[in-house]
Amino acid sequence: MVFNFKEIKMSKLLVILMMTVLSLSALAADKHFERNQLPQLNQEILDSSDYSYEKTTVPTKDIIPVQTQRVREFRVQDKEWLLNDEYGPLIIDRDNYLIDGHHRLDGIKELQIKNVRVLRVNASIEEIVEAFKKYQDHTPTYEPITSTPDQRDLITITQ
Repeated sequence: MVFNFKEIKMSKLLVILMMTVLSLSALAADKHFERNQLPQLNQEILDSSDYSYEKTTVPTKDIIPVQTQRVREFRVQDKEWLLNDEYGPLIIDRDNYLIDGHHRLDGIKELQIKNVRVLRVNASIEEIVEAFKKYQDHTPTYEPITSTPDQRDLITITQ
């Protein structure tokens, strides 16, 4: 029996490459939550919890929205307070997944604001959703982002 070492090395390399690609695709899987699954958080709620967080500023492009729906009435109409940096910080997890502030982020992106103030909670989004269930908002007036919104308050939602 004769072994062709070039073929063996190539096949091993191919296996390693395939495993790497599959691993990376699993890590990059999108996370999506309905609006009523995400807790409505702020600094006061976080201060009263066992979770640590840091106040920081991050590039807007690095924040990963996960909410699949918006409430039309909550969309930011008057955006001057966003331009003047008068909004509460967005709440993100340790991996930059957005937990609270999707409507504000829509307005921030529309205005092309490059950096945003956040509270980065030292936990995964799944841990935070589970720990803060009592702060979920069950407002029934959802607007799926895939629906056609009223053109008067259309905000482009970019991921």
